Amino acid sequence: MTEFDIGEFFIHGDAREVEGEFQAVIVMRAKPPLTTVTTHQVEKDRWFKTFETAAVAGREQAQALKAAVDSGALTS
Repeated sequence: MTEFDIGEFFIHGDAREVEGEFQAVIVMRAKPPLTTVTTHQVEKDRWFKTFETAAVAGREQAQALKAAVDSGALTS
């Protein structure tokens, strides 16, 4: 698993199972000293048939989020 640094958080893409189907998610872990971990579904109402395809989509979206942050998406 590769984590990306996006300021106040480390993120990585993953998947989670919900009632036999799978969601692509981005996992956000707050930097120390905080220990909060949250998951956010990548695309609302998009489900995958296998854990592997959902995990790949999650990793791709985490990379895209990292690229957006690096290019200034969060600056005002």
